[in-house]
Amino acid sequence: MLIKFKNFVTTYTEDKVFYSDQFQRREVWLPTQIAEFLSSLCLGWAQLTTIVLADIDMCLQYAKEHGDYASEKFYQDLLDKGYRWISLDGQNRSKSAIAFANNKKRVTSTRGFLDADDNLVRIDNKNFKDFPPRLRDRINDSLVNVQIAPACLHIALSEQFQALNSGEPLNHHENRNSFGTPIAEWIRQTRANLDGAMMRTVKRTHAIRMLDDELVAKMTMVLMSNNPSLGTGEWGLSHSEIDSFYRLGEGFVGFEEKDTPYSQYQIDRASKILDMWMHAIMKQSFYKPSQMVSAKMYWAALYACEWAYDNNYYIPASSYEKFFDELKKIDDKLINDSENAHTQARNTAIKNGIDPDTVKKGRYYFNWTGLPHQVGPRTDRIKALTAEIAINPRVLHMRKLQSNAA
Repeated sequence: MLIKFKNFVTTYTEDKVFYSDQFQRREVWLPTQIAEFLSSLCLGWAQLTTIVLADIDMCLQYAKEHGDYASEKFYQDLLDKGYRWISLDGQNRSKSAIAFANNKKRVTSTRGFLDADDNLVRIDNKNFKDFPPRLRDRINDSLVNVQIAPACLHIALSEQFQALNSGEPLNHHENRNSFGTPIAEWIRQTRANLDGAMMRTVKRTHAIRMLDDELVAKMTMVLMSNNPSLGTGEWGLSHSEIDSFYRLGEGFVGFEEKDTPYSQYQIDRASKILDMWMHAIMKQSFYKPSQMVSAKMYWAALYACEWAYDNNYYIPASSYEKFFDELKKIDDKLINDSENAHTQARNTAIKNGIDPDTVKKGRYYFNWTGLPHQVGPRTDRIKALTAEIAINPRVLHMRKLQSNAA
């Protein structure tokens, strides 16, 4: 369906179109890309690309016909909130177009846009209301291509989204983000709550592609230990294992359901530990504001916070900076001691006529710090680090919670 730009921006408004975090990449368009989109509008090229929406009422009727209660509830909740469509493809185009039409995004184009009289008009940092009238006419009368996807159940929306984006492949986490499981929504919400700490641990260019969500997923997997394929429950952090962690919840609507693979207790525990971790990252001062916190230290902070929580300790709000400093000293000492031990072991091997390469780095702490994604090295590091913490938690400014016992 071809629709004029002026009608598109007043019909498919953000209070009528639901942009689900589950089905969408993040907004990444820069002002230059908005200018390019407007240029394609004026040239008549924008209609060659498609904005794809799901009609919520049609999907609700489809869900009722198929007796899918979870889908019925999902669609009915959206209708009750006033939404009429769900965006499946074209989020950046749609949101940018509406923001531009409402004078919320300024545009610059040194190359210029064709107006309704085919004159080339250059624009320098202007809102739409300040464009020349004939250029506004050209843009308003330009055509946008909107298509309605076939009605489907809730779980199939993510499949449609993935199919629509097959030409521009999603990365691993953008793909699993669309899985219709309770953990996917929880990870998104938790990452938003941890956003300040995420800015210190994940580069902005990576966050645009949801690698901050992926880090939250990895930390949650380490904390939850609910892997059904291993007796210990521990997870490796490969892409396939993160996918498996997400897919555990397929068919479940929420954590409160019976037999859900993500117990409410484990979710609550992970939330509290991650909250401690966030404060440690945000209040530390070892790394300057212009620096990212190193991976080895943000993982060390997670392990230390987990130990504190499980052993009934807390970190006073005023002590997180000192906690981080002392934790780094402990970690640095373990690294230095293990490097010295490795060097000594190699020298001993040489003296005894043994190939020094038989002394494997995998046995030493300094090597484990770079392998949080592997169960074995991660477990060895946690044991070594928390053993040092347990000797005297007060060195890290941890305090024991008071018992409620009489």
